[in-house]
Amino acid sequence: RFQAGAGRLEARPMTLRGFLTQLEATYEVLALQRGITFTVTAAPTLPDVVTRDSDRMHEVLANLLSNAFKFTEQGGRVDLTATARRDTVQIEVRDTGAGIAPTQLQHIFDKFFQADNQSSAATKGSGLGLAISKEIVEAHGGTISVASELGVGTTFSILVPFTATGTASDASASGA
Repeated sequence: RFQAGAGRLEARPMTLRGFLTQLEATYEVLALQRGITFTVTAAPTLPDVVTRDSDRMHEVLANLLSNAFKFTEQGGRVDLTATARRDTVQIEVRDTGAGIAPTQLQHIFDKFFQADNQSSAATKGSGLGLAISKEIVEAHGGTISVASELGVGTTFSILVPFTATGTASDASASGA
């Protein structure tokens, strides 16, 4: 959907804590069903309001959280944390799931790429979610990165300015 709309953002002021509370409520049911501990932590230093395309950022975090739950077995953990770092918000999604092999991490944001850990997944994917998530984050003027260890878990980290900037077209043109 984001690519079909030519990567346009509809950035508006949004209440960050309300956004995080909404995500927590949405994924709490899945956590209970799967027997996974799920926590959302918002640092007290977070700004009350940020400028984002809330629908697109919801899409990014829904993808990251869905993947975290998909690759985490019963008894594991999924944590969503949000902190302020200078003029950016850092959001991390951390799980205790299957992890991703080091040789595959460099391709994790490539379209249609699926890591070898698919046998651990509760459901199969298309290999597009992380590529689209990266485009959306970059369209907001931010960055997304991943750290992972096989058998230990994965952490996705997003840094986005308090005020969204640019579009996917701008991000692609600058090579960001």
